[in-house]
Amino acid sequence: MRRLVLAASFALIATSLIGCATPRPQPKTLNISQERLMRLISGQFPFNSKMLEVLDVGVSSPKISFDAANNRINTSLDLNVVGSGIVGLLTKREYKGGIDLSYGLRFEPSDNSVRMTDVKLNKLNVDGAPELMERPISRLGVALAQKLLADQVLYKVSAQDMEAAKGWGYKPGAFKIAPTGLAITLDPIEKK
Repeated sequence: MRRLVLAASFALIATSLIGCATPRPQPKTLNISQERLMRLISGQFPFNSKMLEVLDVGVSSPKISFDAANNRINTSLDLNVVGSGIVGLLTKREYKGGIDLSYGLRFEPSDNSVRMTDVKLNKLNVDGAPELMERPISRLGVALAQKLLADQVLYKVSAQDMEAAKGWGYKPGAFKIAPTGLAITLDPIEKK
C-alpha cells in the first residue's frame, strides 16, 4: 500500500512538473502570395473622391510590387480626373493619368481590418491636362495619397477567422513584406 501511495504521489508531482515545463507557444507566420494580395487590394478599387469641390478624382486598376528592403508595397493606379465646380465650367474634359504610391500595412483590432499606413506619393501624372488644372492636380495629389488613402481598409478579417485564431491562442502581429508576398506574424496571446 505504501508503494502505491508513493507511486501515485510521484505521478502527481511528475504531471505537475510537466505542466510547468510546457514551452510557451512560439509565434507563427502566415504567408500571403503576391497574387492573392493583388486580388485583395483590387477588391477595394475603384475609389472615387471629390477634392475641394474642384476635381472629381477616381483611381482604379491597381498593380502592386513589393519593396521588401523598406517593408512597403508599391502600387500603381490608373487616374481619372474631371473638373467640377468652376473648373468644370471651364473645361468639361475628362483627363486620364496615373498615380504611383507606396505604403506599409497595419492591423486595426477595433474592426479586424488590414489598413494602409504611412502612404507616400511617388509620382502623379495627368495626360493632356490644361495649365489651369496642373497646379490644383499636383497640389491635391499629395492630399489624395496621404489623406484620402491613409488608413484605407484593404481587407477585413472575418469574425470567424479571428475567433479561430483566438481559440488557438494567437492574435495578429507584425506585417513583413517579402519579395514574393506578405508574411503576417501570429503572436501568442499572453495568458494572465
